[in-house]
Amino acid sequence: MTALITSIVLGILVLVGLAFLINKLPKKFHIIVIVFLLALIGYFGYELYDSIAAPVKFEKVKEERYKKVIAQLIKLREAENAHKTITGKYTDDINKLAKFVDTAKFALVQRRDSSVADREKNKRFGLNADNGGYYKEIVVTDTLGYKSVKDSLFQNVNIATLLDYSFTTEGKQIETPGKISLETGTYFDDDNAISVFEARAKKSDILFDQPKRLVEQELRTKAVEGVTGEEIVVGSLTEVTTSGNWPRQYATSPK
Repeated sequence: MTALITSIVLGILVLVGLAFLINKLPKKFHIIVIVFLLALIGYFGYELYDSIAAPVKFEKVKEERYKKVIAQLIKLREAENAHKTITGKYTDDINKLAKFVDTAKFALVQRRDSSVADREKNKRFGLNADNGGYYKEIVVTDTLGYKSVKDSLFQNVNIATLLDYSFTTEGKQIETPGKISLETGTYFDDDNAISVFEARAKKSDILFDQPKRLVEQELRTKAVEGVTGEEIVVGSLTEVTTSGNWPRQYATSPK
């Protein structure tokens, strides 16, 4: 932006200088100078317009693309969480995750309060162990049946394609140079080994066809209302979390 302002100021000075100079030139050169001046005015007018319009267009493209990628990261997180709930750990194999979603089932359970004889206490007081006077409260879990993971959470979602993303620009489908990376690991909390996962998408890949100067600014973003850092990330390999690094307004379905 500073370079653009400097160029405009210099251009205005050149125009003013040429305006004074034109009166000192022979009339036959006036038309050449006038055409040159009009060309300069057109050039700087376009530069000024572009300096205003380009960031607006960039923000629109960025928001649309971020929402699409984040929607995929959210679905990926849901699939990973379902996998961990049933198998006890995450997976970094997208094909195994897709197969799991297609075949796995959740147990439908019902918890209810109940009571049973407190055998130890009854024995201690010389009472019948199973039919004595002391009872203790317990929670009984009944399995009512099973429901498909696919039908419960991922109808019309192809898990196998969640690491790939593409965008539509001016009605044309464009392929990007990157994809979402998926890793798993183990985080040790005292003596506990905890399964963790992390998925990342590089901003530079998502915005690969946008103005370089605007992309570089975006990579340095550190703001509450923006996506901080050079990547969009969900989960972590260095702490126990499944949070993403995006603000709330991006966690909506893309158009």
